[in-house]
Amino acid sequence: MPESTASQQQPGTIAVTPSMNHHLALSKMTRADKTMNEGSGIIEEHDILSPEEAELKHQEENDILLVQTLRNASNDVWIEVDAYWHLTDSTKAFSLTANTLRGQHKILRRPLKFYNKDKTECILIIHVGDKLCSSRSPYIHNGLLATLLDEHLAFVSLPSLPNYTGFTANLNIDYREPVEPNQWLILRGKLNKIEGRKAFAEASIENIYGDRLAEATSLYISPRPQT
Repeated sequence: MPESTASQQQPGTIAVTPSMNHHLALSKMTRADKTMNEGSGIIEEHDILSPEEAELKHQEENDILLVQTLRNASNDVWIEVDAYWHLTDSTKAFSLTANTLRGQHKILRRPLKFYNKDKTECILIIHVGDKLCSSRSPYIHNGLLATLLDEHLAFVSLPSLPNYTGFTANLNIDYREPVEPNQWLILRGKLNKIEGRKAFAEASIENIYGDRLAEATSLYISPRPQT
């Protein structure tokens, strides 16, 4: 990655490095999302943060080594997509992670999502805030981690099932470590095999230092065709 030109930065301004140009290229998408979300109750980052605060958060995002690696990879290896591209306006309104749990101190940043070419592997980078903690502990609620894992397993299972449709038939989760809030989490998912209408997959949650915090396996089943 090119180094920052901070030495040329004027006092009170934010230096725009080449790595930030990725976000500038997505600005049209961001404005379109804001228009679409008006009146829907969905809170987006740009609705709350000043441009300066938002840019500082983008700098933090760009400092994650995995983000740099994925964005520098060939499109034949990893492709970045809008985290909510698969949701229609109506389904987004009922989504936990795209709507209900969005907001300040929750999931404020729109997650970063990368697929491999055939959509059998997926990496999601998501920031979790302190209002997602259990009421009786300072750690992120395990129910939220289960939701993130279940959704992520769907990301790698459904593309290979008939009609891109399926439901969770089995979900096994091992929680390895308590997850602290106000940090970036990395979810990795992989499709293991397809057997007819059944998709078997695995996923994990880790921090940006590579410590594995939770892992899961799942079975997704596509409904029988209507006769």
